[in-house]
Amino acid sequence: MAQQLDGYVPGEDYPVFTEVPKGLSFTCNDKIPGYYADTETMCQVWHWCVPSIGGNVMYSFVCAPGTVFNQRLRVCDWFYKVDCPNSPGYYGINEDLYKDEAGNYIAGKK
Repeated sequence: MAQQLDGYVPGEDYPVFTEVPKGLSFTCNDKIPGYYADTETMCQVWHWCVPSIGGNVMYSFVCAPGTVFNQRLRVCDWFYKVDCPNSPGYYGINEDLYKDEAGNYIAGKK
């Protein structure tokens, strides 16, 4: 049974997955390499898209109950601190992974 956080209902107010659910629709095919919140799981699952020969490879992870993936910070965070439905609007933040401190793309990118 999921641990109750005061004033919130597990499974309603926040997701309570203990493993990555099967059959998620998220894909790395149209994404740059990086870290991505999965809104289909209320952001408790996140995906790591890694470049590989022939396209990206996807690894999926689940945040602990009561936490979800914060796309802006790219970490698991308390669910009440994350605006999950708007996470796709921050997917572009992954471009920062390929820039130097001055904001220039690292050699081999763009």
